[in-house]
Amino acid sequence: MIHALVYTAVALGLLTYGGNWLCRKLFDLTGLKDMVSESPPSTISAGRVIGILERLILAAGIVVHSWEILAAVIALKTVARFQKLDQREFAEYFLVGSLFSVLWALLVTSAWAAYDHSLGIDLRQAVADMLVID
Repeated sequence: MIHALVYTAVALGLLTYGGNWLCRKLFDLTGLKDMVSESPPSTISAGRVIGILERLILAAGIVVHSWEILAAVIALKTVARFQKLDQREFAEYFLVGSLFSVLWALLVTSAWAAYDHSLGIDLRQAVADMLVID
């Protein structure tokens, strides 16, 4: 059981804080960092929290095989930022961040599920059985 807690904690750390770190590095590489640096510090912190929550919700959707959750997260983010999407720089920043979050959640969650299924205790299936999810 401790083994399952360790690999799940590693996956959650990679999903959340690792995802934030990599997303900031991606913004550095693409030159979109300047877009972030012009925002007030509270907005940057809120963006990081939103990114963490977004990837956790996406991971939950992936684990339970509910692709509607992915669509809902993207739709909510788009509605919340609709007015600003007319600005080219913000639209690029928004798309890079959103697509990275989706990709990162998919990669980390898939790796966690594969490890859990083959070398772990198959926690995903045990939870699915408890919740009666196929």
